[in-house]
Amino acid sequence: MNSLPEPFSGLTSPAIAAEQKTPTHIAMMPRIFRLTSIHHIQVDGRQSRCTASLYHEHVSIKVSWIVNQPDTRLKSGVLVSPRWLGQTLCESGTVLISRLVLMERPEPWENLFHTVPHGWAKNRELVKQAAILIEAVPRSYRFLFNAIFWDGQRFKRFCSCPSSMNGHHAEDNGNLRHAVEVAQMMLQFCQARKLANEGLGILAGFLHDAGKADEYRLSPAGEWKLTDRGKLLGHKVTVIEWIAEAKAKYNLLMPTEHYMALLHCLTCSAGAPEWLGIRKPAMLEAILLSGMDRLSGTEDLMQRCSSRRDGWGSYHSHLSGRPYQIGNRIAPSV
Repeated sequence: MNSLPEPFSGLTSPAIAAEQKTPTHIAMMPRIFRLTSIHHIQVDGRQSRCTASLYHEHVSIKVSWIVNQPDTRLKSGVLVSPRWLGQTLCESGTVLISRLVLMERPEPWENLFHTVPHGWAKNRELVKQAAILIEAVPRSYRFLFNAIFWDGQRFKRFCSCPSSMNGHHAEDNGNLRHAVEVAQMMLQFCQARKLANEGLGILAGFLHDAGKADEYRLSPAGEWKLTDRGKLLGHKVTVIEWIAEAKAKYNLLMPTEHYMALLHCLTCSAGAPEWLGIRKPAMLEAILLSGMDRLSGTEDLMQRCSSRRDGWGSYHSHLSGRPYQIGNRIAPSV
């Protein structure tokens, strides 16, 4: 056996590690990891050795511990926290720990995008951009986001699913790419306009299509299919359910006016008839969200359908025609 390698830079503060009584030479390790795999091997009649792979954007490790009865709640995708032994040792590249604790309740400051494994999203720059954006929102907003997506399988679907089947961002991770694009544009426009709230703009950008995580499912044949929930309710109803459930379950301390503002941004529609009961946009953030959502989707379709040369591209029904472009060449002098 040999000691754990040198401390990792830029990770969780030593104060948190000291609170958990972790050894000083691993005090800079992340406190929370994504469990990506776990295996049990019976070592005698009473005990089993558990081996698990843990992922964090800053460091990935393999850990092992002995138990009398394996915790069946520990499954791939959940968030966990290692409990270190008094003397940290490695055995064949595996860190020996006391146990692995399931993190059952969402934590306000955890950045979930730091726990997105490569298998969920191969585009690491996209994940990095998402992590930077969610860092910029207030504590109560991030707590709501974490409460909604603390369920590992739901968060995996959010990161993995497309934003449509035949329209814009219609590829694996398409919904995450669309969410990041909209959130980035919302931040830029909110920064330029004093009446707009940056945190609300970012959160609304992330959540406006988040319900598609339950609207689409990957079939055994590897194709995305619309679920019954998608056919009967749709992603807007789904995300409102998630928000209400998270607020009630975890007693989120979000001011009432902020809560209503978020729901307004996610549900209002300028074209809805009066009798439908859907409100028209009454906030700048809501107007921006509608415009940025449309811009992101249209830009993606035009990029896909544009010609490799200047001129007309290919037809797409969502564009109601073919896109035309002149490229970036400088116009001739007159």
